Amino acid sequence: MSEHFVGKYEVEYKYRVESHQSVLATLQALGACVFVDQNRERDIYFERGDKELAQQGMSMSVRVMKPSGIKLWIVKGPGNDRCEAVNVESVSKTCSMLETLGYHPAFTIEKSRSIYFLEQFHVTLDVVSELGCFVEIAVMTDEAEFLEPLKEQCLQLSEKLGLGSDALEVNSYRALLGHI
Repeated sequence: MSEHFVGKYEVEYKYRVESHQSVLATLQALGACVFVDQNRERDIYFERGDKELAQQGMSMSVRVMKPSGIKLWIVKGPGNDRCEAVNVESVSKTCSMLETLGYHPAFTIEKSRSIYFLEQFHVTLDVVSELGCFVEIAVMTDEAEFLEPLKEQCLQLSEKLGLGSDALEVNSYRALLGHI
């Protein structure tokens, strides 16, 4: 997994867009590097019957990306800034282990995803069939004291990419799809 995804905190801003065309052109003009292009991504979210994770402001998922072959176990929360991910070798074994621990697959979100690196940021271009097109600007850190300055830097990058506050989406895909 790239160093761009290392840390226990994530600053992320999501924007709803009509298409990715102008953002992609700007990313290319700024010299962004492609990490993955047009991957199919499947996120399997796990929960307990009592919705323990959701009640704590947390989510847990196992992600499969094709054709890149990336496989991750991701835990977000508590709160908006906590996010940690680790590579897994076997998605089926990871899912089985989570089920042994009392978690069950609650729902799945599928999307097309391209990820670009620009300096310390990763810019994600998503298409969620039920929701449309989105751009996420994010950066990760292990240091909580860096969160506020990184938020400001993400917002500055949003402006460079032509993403205004009117397009800001504060809800997760999970919430937008009614899974909260």
